[in-house]
Amino acid sequence: MKIGQSIINELIKEKDVISVSIVGSYTENKSIEEIGDLDVVVICNKLSKKIFSNILKRVKNKKFKQKIIINSTFGPMKINSNKSLPIHLMIYDTKSHIDHVLKSPFTCYDWERSKIFRGKPLKEIFSVKRLQLNDFSDSRRTSIDYLNDIKKGKISIRKYYFKNNKVYLKKKYVKIDSRNRGEFVYHIINFLVINLYKFIIQKNIKVDGKKFDNLFLKITKNNIRNLNQFKILKKNKKNKKLVYQKTTINLAFNFLKDFNNYIDQIKREYLELNFLRHAKTPLNQKNKFIGIRSNPKIIPIPKKKQNNIKYDYIIISNSLRSKMTKDFFHSSKYLVNNLINEIDYGKVDGLTLRETKNKFPYLFKKWQRKIDVKFPGGENSNDVKKRALKFLRFLSRFKNGSKILIISHSFFLRVLISIILKINLYDAFKIKIDHLKIFQFLKKGRYIYSNLNRIDQQNIFNQLYD
Repeated sequence: MKIGQSIINELIKEKDVISVSIVGSYTENKSIEEIGDLDVVVICNKLSKKIFSNILKRVKNKKFKQKIIINSTFGPMKINSNKSLPIHLMIYDTKSHIDHVLKSPFTCYDWERSKIFRGKPLKEIFSVKRLQLNDFSDSRRTSIDYLNDIKKGKISIRKYYFKNNKVYLKKKYVKIDSRNRGEFVYHIINFLVINLYKFIIQKNIKVDGKKFDNLFLKITKNNIRNLNQFKILKKNKKNKKLVYQKTTINLAFNFLKDFNNYIDQIKREYLELNFLRHAKTPLNQKNKFIGIRSNPKIIPIPKKKQNNIKYDYIIISNSLRSKMTKDFFHSSKYLVNNLINEIDYGKVDGLTLRETKNKFPYLFKKWQRKIDVKFPGGENSNDVKKRALKFLRFLSRFKNGSKILIISHSFFLRVLISIILKINLYDAFKIKIDHLKIFQFLKKGRYIYSNLNRIDQQNIFNQLYD
């Protein structure tokens, strides 16, 4: 651990560096001889050519028994060297680190386990929180991407370049050698199993031994032959003899096929909930309070914008705008449920913001004091929350594996999303709910899990603090 600690202690001295972490195999108390390279994650307040150069110099100037080779690119490329110590130096500013978390949650989730760091821990700067099922298909580098790279014999990496005091990332392709081919196959299988295990138990823990083997066999339907092949690959990796063979790529393809089938099986264990705000109406364009008492027609939309996904059920409110919106989607089963109706704005329904301020100024005074006041003759946020909770219980009658589309309204959806994401009810009004935008969640028993696009989810939280 001395080498890792020495590098950390040196890099944290740099003025703009707020966090330095050692991640990867080195954190598992493995010797330098056992690992392929030393992975170091550096987070700066800001990044410039000068800061980048200073960080590299600090590592280059360290004196170790082994010669240091620095890899400052982003990507899975491994430097094959038995005589030198490759250091994979990954440097981010805060903004680019957040972007990396959103696009590569598996990698960043694993990094958060590291206890070898100085400065702020990574999860305090920006946390992955929990793994989601859609991460397996939406992440920056999927297993399919890796396999395609292996077949082509090249891998994409990203590298910094600096121009006019601005920082850019340039994508390029490099040829991969036989060791890297074997390394990637091992990486694909190993981390798919590990990440799936973490998703299933919803905990960020190390996975190996029998737990790993049991899940591997579940995924592959007890294919012991493939498991033994993987164990040979693992042994070769430890001994740095990961030579690519044709049977190795076949192992990867066979596993990936089984893995995708297993993901489909897992999906059937959940109730898929797709919440959607109705299509726009003329009254929406006039920025009026449109509640349950208003019943405008929607503005027609082109057929090309209509959704081709087939849903098992479509649940709508009793508003005309919700009923008309359902015609853009496909299902043989439609249900009307009053629990998902828009809030009752009472006497405010149909008024603009200015008109409401003039007629009912007390509403705004109480909102400023964070009092959940009822609209005159109508509901408040807590009334809508009660309906939303009752609706979530209502959904228990549907079979897992079903795909349900719920067409509702902005205020109701803000409250519902606040419940699921544990957002303060008072802040619900800050969440932006665009027309015809789907918010997906997964329900299993009494638990509901987010399956939102990570960027969409971050946008929701950003709106709370704007």
